Amino acid sequence: MNKTVIFGGTFNPFHLGHLKLMDEVILTVSPDRLIVVPAHIPPHKQSEELMSDSDRLEMCRLAVFGRPGVEVSDFEILKGGKSYTVYTLEHFHKINPEDELYLAMGSDMFISFHKWYCSERIAELATIVCNCRDEADRKRISEAKSRIENSGGRCLLTECTPLVCSSTDIRRRLSENKLIDSLVPAAVAEYIERKGLYRD
Repeated sequence: MNKTVIFGGTFNPFHLGHLKLMDEVILTVSPDRLIVVPAHIPPHKQSEELMSDSDRLEMCRLAVFGRPGVEVSDFEILKGGKSYTVYTLEHFHKINPEDELYLAMGSDMFISFHKWYCSERIAELATIVCNCRDEADRKRISEAKSRIENSGGRCLLTECTPLVCSSTDIRRRLSENKLIDSLVPAAVAEYIERKGLYRD
């Protein structure tokens, strides 16, 4: 049985914090493959500053290029509409029904997981892997873990010191013509510069 990790998000843009979370999940799960899935329209976030599907997809591909067992899927982008995770997991389960699925997310998403669309079905399809980024959130993370497990779901918690890095901050820095080289993979920085993305 193969292990497949689904790592979704807006990736607007993909940054080094995403890579660190991805690497931590790989260390914890030891998957056969990890699939990065950029959302078309994120259900949980405002999308006024969302870069085009094609640009975000390409930045994801550049960010993970050459990493063994890591690939990028355009499933949610091609599907269109709001990118509900349950449909993505159903898709990969249908393609490879014998695979053991894992869903990677940060602590903020994990804490609000019970509010997600079809959260119980998501927990049936995949083991939820959460990175505990903030010591202050540990109580709420523990409560969220108990909710999922009491409903029959499975959870894994990883721990790594987070990079002080967010897509929102990167977009702000770019709009102010500040450097982002220490916050995103070099190939992503070059792509953003070449295409003039996120500039006011």
